[in-house]
Amino acid sequence: MIPIRILISYVSAGAGHRRAAEALAQAIRHAFPEAIVQCRDALEDVPRWWRRLYPLTYYSLVRYAGPLWGMGFWLLDHRAVYACVQPLRRAWNRLVGRRIIRRLLRESPDLVMATHFFPADLVSACKRAGQFTGRLVVVITDLYPHRFWLAPSADAYICATPDTATAARRRGISPERLHALGIPIASACRTPFDRQRLMERFQLDPARRTVLVTSGGDTVGPFEAVVTHLMGLEQALPGRVQLLVVCGADARMVERLLRKAKGSLMPVRVFGFIDQIPEAMALSDIVVTKAGGLTVAEVLGRGVPLIFYFAIPGHEWWNARHVLRHGAALLATRPAAVARDVLELLQHPERLASMRHAAQALSRPDAAEAIVEQVIKPLLSKSVGGRQ
Repeated sequence: MIPIRILISYVSAGAGHRRAAEALAQAIRHAFPEAIVQCRDALEDVPRWWRRLYPLTYYSLVRYAGPLWGMGFWLLDHRAVYACVQPLRRAWNRLVGRRIIRRLLRESPDLVMATHFFPADLVSACKRAGQFTGRLVVVITDLYPHRFWLAPSADAYICATPDTATAARRRGISPERLHALGIPIASACRTPFDRQRLMERFQLDPARRTVLVTSGGDTVGPFEAVVTHLMGLEQALPGRVQLLVVCGADARMVERLLRKAKGSLMPVRVFGFIDQIPEAMALSDIVVTKAGGLTVAEVLGRGVPLIFYFAIPGHEWWNARHVLRHGAALLATRPAAVARDVLELLQHPERLASMRHAAQALSRPDAAEAIVEQVIKPLLSKSVGGRQ
C-alpha cells in the first residue's frame, strides 16, 4: 500500500509558525504511523536574498517601527485595500515561490497543512489552477484572521476560538470549512512532569515563587528593562521570588542579563534558546511575555496566568485582548508596571488563583489531536485514493 504523504509548511518569521507545525507533525505521526510526514520551512525553497530579507524585515518593523507595522496590518486587512493588493501579492508570491511550487507538484502530497499565510496562498493558487489536487488545511496561528490568511481553495481552516471563526466567516469563508479547535501545541505542554527533578535542572529554589520571563523566538519590546525591574522585587518580597529568563536567539541579551544576574540578590536563571520551554512554563506561577499566538496557547495549555509586557500592534494586540477579556492575563506596557503587577498578584494569592482558573478554562492543550481527529482524518477519507 502506498503511504499517505502529508506536508506541513511554515515560515521561520517568528518561532510560533514553526512550533505549531511541529506540534501538528507530532500528532499526525502518532495517528498515522505509516504516513510520510514532512515539516518544512517554506523559506528553504525561495531565493537566498528573500530568505534573509523576509524575517529581517519582519523583525525590524516590529522591533523599531511598531506603529508603522500596526498601521499596515489594519490597512491591508481593509476589504477594498486587500482587493487591490492581493493580485500583486499573489504574483509576487508565485515569483519568489517558484521552487516551492515545483517541489509541491513533483512530490504531490495527499494533504498540505500551512501554518503561515505565504505557503497557504501558494498552494491555494495551485489548487485553483488545477495543478494540485490534494487537500489544503490552513492553520491560523493567531486569534485574528487577517485577510492575508484567506486561501479561497482551502478545504478547511483551523481557528483558535469561536470568535476567530466568526470573524473569518464575515470575510466570506463558508461555515463548513471553519473549525474552532484551538492553536496546536506540543504534547509536552500538557504531559505530567517531575517537579523536583525540573527544579534541580533549572537550579531553582522550590521555596520561592517562580516568574518566567520570555519573549518568544527573539527579544522584542523592553525585555531587558522588564527583567531589571523584576529583579528589584527582592526588596519588597525578600526570599519569595525567583526569575527564570529565556531570551530565545538573542545571544547578546543573554550575555547582558547574565552579568546583571551575578549582581542580583534575587536568584535569576538566564537561558538562550531551550527545548524545555513547556516544562519551564509548568514550573512557573506567572509568565511574563509578549502576546505571540503560540506562546499564549502554550502558557494557557499549562493553565498559568500571563502578564503581557508587549504586544506587536495588530495580531498580538488581538491575542492580548482576548485573554485579557477572559481574565487570564494582565497588560503592563511599562517595565515598572510589570513589576507592580507581579507584586500585586503574589501578595494576593486569591487573585492569582482566579487568573489560573481563567487560564485553565481558556486552554486547548489537545488542539493538535482534535485537528487530526475532526479534520485530517475525515478529509483524507473523502479524498480520491485517500489512505488511512
